[in-house]
Amino acid sequence: MNKFFCILVATLLLAAGVAHADNYGEDSGDDSKSKSLLAAEAAIAKGNWAQALPLLEAHIAGHFDDDEALAELGYVYARLGDKEMALQTLQSALWMNPRSLEANLYLGEFYVGQKDRPHAMERLAALDRICIFGCGEYRRLKKAIAAMGASR
Repeated sequence: MNKFFCILVATLLLAAGVAHADNYGEDSGDDSKSKSLLAAEAAIAKGNWAQALPLLEAHIAGHFDDDEALAELGYVYARLGDKEMALQTLQSALWMNPRSLEANLYLGEFYVGQKDRPHAMERLAALDRICIFGCGEYRRLKKAIAAMGASR
């Protein structure tokens, strides 16, 4: 557990190093999504990982307990090819919320990309426990694992 705490602290320190001002305006202070998070999600939807990265980092700097945004940050790191930061960030998101659908999915997909079937299957099993009647995240990871086996 100390390893995960160290990863979480490292991720938070990274986020703290990002400019605290939101480039797209101040957050309202309520529970709604910040403007930087909304802009990051729009960039992710377009596959613009480089644009999403600083927006997510800015959001997390002011919302370090947002495990969903942290999982999205890990996903973006993975898409940009930064495997070490992707793994650390996704593990931190999972440490914060072991039942996070996004963190389990993205970490499972990360393992699929690394051809690490046993760890990918662990994330699939976790999603199976979380999604009692199945969910899109479970089906997406199951399909990715099946494709990994077919590509051998």
